[in-house]
Amino acid sequence: MYPFAHLSGPIQEYRASYQWTPREAFPMPMPNIPFRVHPSGWIATVLCFLLGIWVDGRRLGPLFGALLIASLLLHEAGHMLAAVLLRVPVREFGLRALGAYTRRAQSGSRRDEILIAAAGPLINLLVAIPLFFGRTFCIQLALGNLALCVVNLIPLPSSDGLRIVRAVWRPSTPAPLVPALSQPPSQ
Repeated sequence: MYPFAHLSGPIQEYRASYQWTPREAFPMPMPNIPFRVHPSGWIATVLCFLLGIWVDGRRLGPLFGALLIASLLLHEAGHMLAAVLLRVPVREFGLRALGAYTRRAQSGSRRDEILIAAAGPLINLLVAIPLFFGRTFCIQLALGNLALCVVNLIPLPSSDGLRIVRAVWRPSTPAPLVPALSQPPSQ
């Protein structure tokens, strides 16, 4: 007999009467976000596998390449999670030649834009930290995630860093396009 055996009857009755659904654990609407692989996405996949073979040889290289692709997708999952939590619609995510991407609507505030843009590199950093305590393979994967984190924070075109810089320096009210024409006529 196991401890609390006298409670097994009430527990089984409770389990039978209670129907649990995943929506109760995650009460927000769970979006159905499509995943797309652009025809050029296969180039990114092949490049990740070739990088893995170059770093770890033929034996562990394909595994390293697959985990690097997983790191790219986790990065995008960070953006999507932040966007969903901030109630910003996400249209799709996927792979293309330059890596993974997320298509979403613009959020209404600077704070939300910064949080969404920073979420991807933060995920890569959180994945990298525990990997540094592993063996050589884990350290190499940690360095790959750390590189994804740092490179994405550099303000280059279509990078998270540029999105953060634009959100920080964006004027609070939009300036008129042609100031002379937007003023009321003087008499």
